[in-house]
Amino acid sequence: MSIPREQAPWTQPPRRRVLIATPVSERVARLVTRHDAARLRPELATRPTGLADALVELRPHTLVVGVNAVDGPALERWATAVRTDPAEAGRDRPLLLVRRGTSLAAVDLAAAARHRIEVRNTPEVNARHVARFIVDRLFDPLGHAPGAESAGAATRTDRPGVLGLVGAGNINSRVAREGVARGWHLAVHAPSLAARPATVALWAAKHRLPVDRIHVARTVEDVLDAADLISIAAPLVHDGPRISAGMIDMRHVKSFTGRRLVSVSEPHVFTDRALVDAYDRRDLEVVIDNAPRFLGPVRELLAGRIAEDGGEPRRGFTLCSVAMHSPACSNDLDQAFLAVVGRADLDDLTGNDLTGNDLTGNGLTGNGPKDDRHDLADRRGDRRGTGRRAVEDPASDGSAVDKHDVVVVGGGIVGLTIALVLRLRGHPVRVLDAAPADRADPAAQGTTFAGTNGRHLSATETLPQADASRAGVLDRDPTHGGWRLRDPESLSEPERAWAGAFEQCADRPGLHAVARDLVIALNRLGLRGWEHLFALADGGDGLAAGCGLRWDARIPRIYLGPDDLAAGERLQRSAGGRVVRLSRADLVRDWPALGRSVPLPDGVREVTAAVEVDGYAVNIHDLATVLIDRLRAAGVEVRAGTRVERIETDIETDIDGNLDGNPDGNGNEAGHEIGNGAGSGVRLHLADGSTLRTGWAVVTVAGRDLQRLLGAAWPGAGAVAHLLGLSLTLPNPGLRRPVKVHAGDPLGVINVTLSADGARIHVSGGFGYLGTAVRAAADSGVARLRAVFEQAVAGLFPTLRRPDGSVEMLDVRVCERPATPDGLPLVEAVADHGGRVIVAAGTNAGGTVQAPAVAMLVADLLAGTPRCATLAMAGDRAGLPPIRS
Repeated sequence: MSIPREQAPWTQPPRRRVLIATPVSERVARLVTRHDAARLRPELATRPTGLADALVELRPHTLVVGVNAVDGPALERWATAVRTDPAEAGRDRPLLLVRRGTSLAAVDLAAAARHRIEVRNTPEVNARHVARFIVDRLFDPLGHAPGAESAGAATRTDRPGVLGLVGAGNINSRVAREGVARGWHLAVHAPSLAARPATVALWAAKHRLPVDRIHVARTVEDVLDAADLISIAAPLVHDGPRISAGMIDMRHVKSFTGRRLVSVSEPHVFTDRALVDAYDRRDLEVVIDNAPRFLGPVRELLAGRIAEDGGEPRRGFTLCSVAMHSPACSNDLDQAFLAVVGRADLDDLTGNDLTGNDLTGNGLTGNGPKDDRHDLADRRGDRRGTGRRAVEDPASDGSAVDKHDVVVVGGGIVGLTIALVLRLRGHPVRVLDAAPADRADPAAQGTTFAGTNGRHLSATETLPQADASRAGVLDRDPTHGGWRLRDPESLSEPERAWAGAFEQCADRPGLHAVARDLVIALNRLGLRGWEHLFALADGGDGLAAGCGLRWDARIPRIYLGPDDLAAGERLQRSAGGRVVRLSRADLVRDWPALGRSVPLPDGVREVTAAVEVDGYAVNIHDLATVLIDRLRAAGVEVRAGTRVERIETDIETDIDGNLDGNPDGNGNEAGHEIGNGAGSGVRLHLADGSTLRTGWAVVTVAGRDLQRLLGAAWPGAGAVAHLLGLSLTLPNPGLRRPVKVHAGDPLGVINVTLSADGARIHVSGGFGYLGTAVRAAADSGVARLRAVFEQAVAGLFPTLRRPDGSVEMLDVRVCERPATPDGLPLVEAVADHGGRVIVAAGTNAGGTVQAPAVAMLVADLLAGTPRCATLAMAGDRAGLPPIRS
């Protein structure tokens, strides 16, 4: 890895500052150099004193370490330096230490707690890579493992036997799965399983293992006595009831009659005598993999014997540090710590950060200029000298802020909210939307208007979909609880790559966990942004003022079954906010029209109870229409029926920020260039043959449109595919409030929203994989999904059932939802376009709740001050398919 160029000193007042004191991939090193809030100092990984000095000098709020030793004095110096910094007065920003990996043995956790430093690691992320290393060493055929002396029968591993596992965590669980697939039986020792035999079945089910192949050993010695091969992957614990330091001693090594032993635990799980005896057993192949600083004492212990063997360990005895050093492992670890860093970055922000100023006085309340697109530019003078309100400039010191024309491609809720935020921050903006303005044909609309007139906004809205419970979901038909809508043979290569990436993400629980936490942080920031906008309604100036927009606060989540209820309540409480348990009696009282049972592909499920959480239910069509009206009132052109065919960039053009161009906005002849003239660097080629020039373009479209505009050369071009969902509009059977029902696949969470007048309910749900094809390619699959959905809705609202069992429906719609395999959106300034084109797409059906947060990230990218959260949302991140159309 190359050391990045020297970065300039941090600016003040500070955002959350991040010090990365461990080696990372070349890709992340390049990204970090473009972020003023982050500093990369990999040389500090082996310099504890230098790390302590750097913490005092740089005063970061977040520290990222690898195997670094971080002792109490260093933590104390860090906390003191930050909290006594005059620039931090009144901020009380939390300090965070992030371990790029799992083990926290080198961090003084007690000192961190004393100094109020939160410590987070990234467990499981490296598990699949380390497990792959173990499997390759254990099962290498005919004894061809590193250092094996012969291919004799004594070292054969191609005939199944007993695989011994010391430790039953994420690594050995994967090793177990591989062993079972090869026909081996398992002998497992783990304190948690030995102490509670009833948990064995749960462990087996979680990791998709057959219980009849598993023998739980009460002691390490029992495993070594029974096994032919041994995998040791247990955390190092020095004290307490589950101590593991020195758990393998000389007698264990002597009693082991198997052929190979592979350990990725810290060597201290062996006694010194056990290591010596293992070295002396020439018939035993041993691999010990760990960080060099942990292997150093082992080499010293065995120095005499190694010298007798010519200066290198004997054949069949390997000390190495490679299990976590594959490029794929490094990429996963990078993505994991970037997600943790991004979550902290977003949690620091408030709804007020959305705009940088109030909404009043800028035309967004309907009282501003209707047609003068240059009103904002005319008011760009120095506030101190003109006496005019410079609402476009959020800087409090009157400093100059460069402004450029911006075109937002896509007029859905995300594009409109981005336009709102950019307008509030002073950018002349126009919005181009390919869909016709009359909204008469839902099939011709984008995600916002194609579906029904209802959306829910909450902290756990549309969490990353690819979790362990959805392994294989793309291979199953909706009638069997799956998302498959098309014949697999009809999928294009990019569509198959997306499906493959989704399946891989479902088997990466560590990355899923950190992605989920980042999405929750993004959702919470979005909620704070909407709260800021909606709260102004009380004063008559907010988005909801005087427009008849319905927005219901608080949302109940209904669960079908006690296990789902318990898991759901744990998730909701972990996401923060006010969570209230609602009993079945509460549901009967407040939602009397709800049925008691819901027929689903896996059987009839019973309504159990619910939890009520913070959030909103809104009529999304009405909200988007309000945004359009307010934007136009502020002089923002929102042009419907305008399709952008392709984007080109003059990367070397010097954008001078001149706002004196004279775009006519309408009636341009085909082939003519409109916009900001020679000062622009982006050319948008429109379907009518005209070209629009602008300083910046923000692309919010997804799927096939995103691929068309940016091409296969951009790494994220195929990262956003479409999942289809269904929306039904029904007569209101007597509901007074919105509700969510967690129904399981293929329906997911069913959202029920009331119309503005309360006469109808809008019901949406269902998942089906479309890919990037046109919607008609999935018609037969959609029909099967619709049958499942309507059957469930009939159970939820029995009073709406007709005699033939069907449900009275006023409207039926199919909606395309943009989705990425890992569940994170794309928010990135595209380097191939000189950073002039910003992508904000793939919000995984969470566009409504996330829109203000995504808009804030885009605005900061446009200002040249990107937030660290966007590092985890890049198009070439781990977990996305390497698409080449």
